[in-house]
Amino acid sequence: MTYTKKMTEGSELKHIILFTLPLFAGNVFQQLYNIVDSIIVGKFLGSDKLAAVGTTGSLTYLFSTLCIGLSVGAGILISQRFGAGMHKEVKKLITNSAYVILAFGAVVTVISVALAGLLMKMMNTPENLLQDATSYMRAACSGTICVAAYNWINAVMRSLGDSRTPLIFLVVASLLNVGLDLLFVVVFGWGVVGAAYATVISQGISAAGSIIVGFRRNPYFRLTREDAKPVGEV
Repeated sequence: MTYTKKMTEGSELKHIILFTLPLFAGNVFQQLYNIVDSIIVGKFLGSDKLAAVGTTGSLTYLFSTLCIGLSVGAGILISQRFGAGMHKEVKKLITNSAYVILAFGAVVTVISVALAGLLMKMMNTPENLLQDATSYMRAACSGTICVAAYNWINAVMRSLGDSRTPLIFLVVASLLNVGLDLLFVVVFGWGVVGAAYATVISQGISAAGSIIVGFRRNPYFRLTREDAKPVGEV
């Protein structure tokens, strides 16, 4: 199976349709994480717990969007080099974009977890929701590095013409998230923290699976030491 594809070879309309459909589906499944959390928390834990989870939404969305924005930028640069046949540049961009995006994700993870309580107070979270909101925020943001990793590998694979592989792992992770939510919230009784950790674990599996497939099957991930060197101008 080919894990890179040039969109200008063969029927361009067919390539565009086959490439775009997984993107739309991926956006839908990305939203399912929060939707599932909200449904299960609201049904089994009550309206106050659901409200606490809801107060964290704007911040967790902001952190995710920043990771997505960096990944999209990297994907644009990679796709330009890939289309131009600049194979060495593609590999350098893959490694250097990983350094930047994963480092950013790690920094955001540490800061958001450490400052979760302060951030919730700055958002004027009601006192009766503050403890649960802070706990959920801290647990959910511990997975920001996973969000960064998934969106990086997703952007890289898309820029090389493969939008299907990341979608497969995203679908699997979304279904796993449902099961883990029920297990952690209903069976184990971990409350809102359980819902957050279910999402974090699912996101981590989605990222890890996509990265493993990328490195095993995509020739652009067969990197030399030279390819892996940090390059400032890239």
